[in-house]
Amino acid sequence: MTKRCGIRVSIIAVGIAVATLAAHAQTKSVVQIAPVTVAAGATEKMVIVDIRASRVELLAAARNRQQDVTLELDVEAERPPGAFYEVTIGAPRQPAVNVGNIALFGAGIRSEARGEFRPAHVQLVISDQLAAVLGGALTDTMSITFTARGTQGAPASALTINKGEIVIGPRLRQ
Repeated sequence: MTKRCGIRVSIIAVGIAVATLAAHAQTKSVVQIAPVTVAAGATEKMVIVDIRASRVELLAAARNRQQDVTLELDVEAERPPGAFYEVTIGAPRQPAVNVGNIALFGAGIRSEARGEFRPAHVQLVISDQLAAVLGGALTDTMSITFTARGTQGAPASALTINKGEIVIGPRLRQ
């Protein structure tokens, strides 16, 4: 019986690994975001992203109930910033909408790394918000804003996003 259970567990694990690889293979990076640093002491940083070449594809994916559009960020700080960061997206002359938060606790903090350092990977599903932002504006750009929250003063350490992209992939939620 133990051998059969071990085989079943192995088969299930292989199945999950294959499904994960298949889902990852179906994702498509549509927009690359240049590296961003929110300086220590700064409470906000806005980045303008050129979406001219991908606007139609992004809007179609954001409206498609079989797909999700995600904002993928590899985030790091030298020390705990003492704040979390609210992330909003927007179009020119329109109010920005909240898409989530970045909070670093251990992962992504260089001074707290155990062994090899790796940035924290943040994945924010932005499909609904992106459909609202792009559906109401004919624009070639959109803004992504990082705003420090939850601190009495300014953040103690810079927040660095070395890799950022907007990705289209299979739906992640019900």
